[in-house]
Amino acid sequence: MNLIYIIEFLIFIFIFFLALFLLKIKKYKKIGTPLFLLVIIFIICLGITFCFEKPQIVLTPENTILEAKVDHSIKTPFAYYHFQDVTKQVEVVGTVDYNHIGSYEITYKIPTLFGEYTQVQVIDVVDTTPPELTLEGDINYKQSYSKEYEEPGYSAIDTYDENLTEKVKITKEIISDTQTNITYTVSDNSGNIATKTRVVTIVDDIPPKITLNGSSNMTLLVGTTYTEKGAKAIDEKDGDLTSAIQIEGSVNTSKEGDYTISYKVSDSKGNEASQKRNVSVVKEQLKARMGEDGEPGVIYLTFDDGPSSSITPKILDILKQKNVKATFFILNYNATGEALVKREVAEGHTVAIHGYSHDYNSIYQSVDSYMNNITKLREKIKASTGYDATITRFPGGSSNTVSKFNPGIMTKLCKEVVARGYKYFDWNVSSGDAGDVKTSQAVYNNVTKGLSKSRANVVLMHDFSGNTKTLNALSSIIDFGISHGYTFKNITKNTPMVTHKPNN
Repeated sequence: MNLIYIIEFLIFIFIFFLALFLLKIKKYKKIGTPLFLLVIIFIICLGITFCFEKPQIVLTPENTILEAKVDHSIKTPFAYYHFQDVTKQVEVVGTVDYNHIGSYEITYKIPTLFGEYTQVQVIDVVDTTPPELTLEGDINYKQSYSKEYEEPGYSAIDTYDENLTEKVKITKEIISDTQTNITYTVSDNSGNIATKTRVVTIVDDIPPKITLNGSSNMTLLVGTTYTEKGAKAIDEKDGDLTSAIQIEGSVNTSKEGDYTISYKVSDSKGNEASQKRNVSVVKEQLKARMGEDGEPGVIYLTFDDGPSSSITPKILDILKQKNVKATFFILNYNATGEALVKREVAEGHTVAIHGYSHDYNSIYQSVDSYMNNITKLREKIKASTGYDATITRFPGGSSNTVSKFNPGIMTKLCKEVVARGYKYFDWNVSSGDAGDVKTSQAVYNNVTKGLSKSRANVVLMHDFSGNTKTLNALSSIIDFGISHGYTFKNITKNTPMVTHKPNN
């Protein structure tokens, strides 16, 4: 209700009750006529007030304050006139730029009895919404103690100022040895602040490292004794855990077969590490073993004397195209050869040891000379690829006669390499590509005629520089094997050895 109506009504009530009071005390007996005139005057005043009454516009903050880039219309305020709601009759004149902060004037217009009523109003476009701060990754972040902290990322988007990611400030608070709080704070140009905290907890998720004492692959003769050499375990946090290693498995040296010894250990955080030692118990080593105890119908393609930059890459291309794995008995290599050795490992082939040197007079001088020769290459292969090679082939084969200048050396070496955890392989199919064979057809004929479905077939070939006859025959050899039901595999530590009988 308009305030003037209230004032007029209150004055009338006051005078009315005053007149009644005076009549009651009979002090003024002729007050009736003036009272009547008073009522008439009040009615006249009330009418004048009614005619000239102004509309009343009721404003609230939502009518005068708009959020930039959020509110897209001026909200019409509530209005009444002559005791009626005339909100729908309010006309809004003027424009407001909702996309820019500032003050804008608009005019409200309402029709009345004597024309149009206008009221100018200031509308403020403001930014009171803080930026939206988003943390990528986990808010409760688990960080391995062994790694440097890598920020998962964050972003800050403001409704008005848009991308504020570059303005985010990061502070770190170290709570304890295992917890760091990272706080992200960003403020827009209007002073609205957003903040979030990521809790980084340092955890121990690195298992101990178990190192076997002795070789991980051992071969024993039937009737000999297996002596457990044990292992060592070191954890970066807990230190020496050797005494906590659990050893499972046994070796029956009275029975030929393959045995596995397992080593397990856990640190105080439950991270477990394990290692295995493979022990093969075999019969007399020095008799010829020509694949009869291997997997029948399997072809093991082997290549000696590489890697070479001219032949080895092309052989690898063919093997990849045919999806066949092979075994490469390699010699010492340069930087180019190292890349090829890495490729052989990466593509699933077996890298085996032929020797750091192929000089017969040097390597067959003594047991130590030969063992140093293969150990040196084994260490180089491991440094290059991380692969620990324990499969070897004697230069010239175990049945060679070029070592006769040192009587008995091959008999000793055949026993020694096995005792030191190696497996050596000769062959039972020869391509002849390092001898008198002159053509790729002859290589193909030698290999395909030498294959047998009743045994494992270890094929001797070479990937030395210029050996195009083997390169050109390889695809046909593989096609022959596949079409005749053979399976191609690479030699592993579990492959039964194929050996000749030593001639020295």
